[in-house]
Amino acid sequence: MALLNAIFGFSLTAVLLCTQPVLADAPSGTVVERQQRRVETIARIAPSVVCVMPPGGQGGGSGVLISADGFAISNYHVTSGSGNFMKCGLNNGKLYDAVIVGIDPTGDIALIKLLGRDDFPFCTPGDSDHVQTGDEVLALGNPFLLAADFTPTVTYGIVSGVHRYQYPAGTFLEYTDCIQIDASINPGNSGGPLFDIDGRWIGINGRASFEKRGRINSGAAYAISVRQILLFIDHLKSGRIVDHGRTDFTVGTAADGLVEVQEVSEISEAWRRGLRPGDELVSFGKRALTSANDFKTILGIFPAGIRVPMTSRNRDGVHRSTVRLLPLHGFDSAPQLPEKRKPQKRPGNPDEDPDGEPDSPHDEAKPEIPEQYAHLFKEKKAFTNFYFNELNLGRLLDPLQESLAGSESNRTATWSISWKSPNGGIAGDLIVGTEGAGLRTGEDNWHQPIEDQHPSNEAASLWGVLSAALQWHRLFQTDLDLFSEVVYVGTESLAPSGRLVETVFIQDGAIESRWYFTAESPLPIGVDVMMSAGFDEARIRFDGWEHGTIPSPRRIGIVDSETEQIQWLTVEAVDVKSRAVKDNAGNQEPAAP
Repeated sequence: MALLNAIFGFSLTAVLLCTQPVLADAPSGTVVERQQRRVETIARIAPSVVCVMPPGGQGGGSGVLISADGFAISNYHVTSGSGNFMKCGLNNGKLYDAVIVGIDPTGDIALIKLLGRDDFPFCTPGDSDHVQTGDEVLALGNPFLLAADFTPTVTYGIVSGVHRYQYPAGTFLEYTDCIQIDASINPGNSGGPLFDIDGRWIGINGRASFEKRGRINSGAAYAISVRQILLFIDHLKSGRIVDHGRTDFTVGTAADGLVEVQEVSEISEAWRRGLRPGDELVSFGKRALTSANDFKTILGIFPAGIRVPMTSRNRDGVHRSTVRLLPLHGFDSAPQLPEKRKPQKRPGNPDEDPDGEPDSPHDEAKPEIPEQYAHLFKEKKAFTNFYFNELNLGRLLDPLQESLAGSESNRTATWSISWKSPNGGIAGDLIVGTEGAGLRTGEDNWHQPIEDQHPSNEAASLWGVLSAALQWHRLFQTDLDLFSEVVYVGTESLAPSGRLVETVFIQDGAIESRWYFTAESPLPIGVDVMMSAGFDEARIRFDGWEHGTIPSPRRIGIVDSETEQIQWLTVEAVDVKSRAVKDNAGNQEPAAP
């Protein structure tokens, strides 16, 4: 003791006295309580974890149930070799049949549906945008298929990074805006859920860095964010091969660190909104950008076909607009993953791949399809499982048809709709039939024939209303054979209102239209019509449907793509009769059948 006093200047008794309050402030039950909470959380979330296997049981991966009716998420590289039907095990030791529903090959996501119950345990989504570096996480799955009773293996760690971008690495799989974790991820973990410490689902584990291809976890793994999955989920439920979006412009990081537009297609919507090379791209998808990598990261979480807001800046000031995303790949069939891939090293991106190879090796032998479930799969080009698209189309369009019942002759006749703007500035008549549509405002007349529709036939002040009216008239005939293609797309946020809508895409010859529905009414709330490349869409909105000789809205809105503002027209009267209107040359053109 004397020696300690001499060397350190204080006694051992003083040391013990100084440390006692620290021990008193850390009750012995704290660590035990945290452990108990973690054990309870794992017990609560484990029943939602799925072991995904081909019918023969060779290979396999993981997944997670997201709803009581059996929908579950996994990785595309897990399901790609498993066929249209597969086997799924839960931690109750039971094995269930499952059918493939939809795939997102680029994002490495697959949606399957477990069969035989309508009360499956399922996870609760969290908010992956609020995940922070250092957060504690739990990864659950079936590495190496260790558990014969399908009880998932749990690994524990922290978030090592957020908003990561991982290159395709020699294939089409692209991980954007993903969560980097240090929890052990090994072959078989792919497709399994990542939870926060409170048991909220925040991602799907799928990609890891393996040291020298030795199949040994190196402490760097990547999870697809739940935000991205939720943006895609209803698109996956459409049974399609879902694609990611791209833009008609490119960006780079300038010397001053700003995100600078490099190239813009001169026939693109972005060009028409004024975007030019040299402009600064300030934000995209409502997220501020600090580098070109940021742009690629946020672009990658959106499905093709939806509208995304963007903000740019040039010498004239700040400009806000929306652009519709184009398809990135346009897969007509499910792309095959290579059996093995050589590592592609990049600085800071060593040997990164989804478990090195597909977890479910391709089996050439056709699996036996459970007889009672055979009807749940329908094959069609560009679809994963067309059965689910038909199911969703019926869910939306059957109520529409019921709401139109009893007015068959009126629906195929010529409609005359009189309207005016609330401020009294524009008044006119819209006439639409099976041969064409006409518009009269004061002394001016326009005519759009059903055949050979062209933007030049539209009134600039009421852009696209004639072409949209023709699509409206044809949709209300409820004869889908009139169209080249009718496809349920999924959900999206409808600009400019931001309302969540379900979308039906219709191809009518060269005309493309996207119809928007909500749960509040069987009648649509809007339609966007693309007449020709290089021209803006007609973006029409409907409000306050009423039933008369034909169902008609109280107001028709026209979206100005320059300002993202809606010009509302009040419907004054609706009549069903035969009318003739003048075309642009002043000739009489029948708008009647």
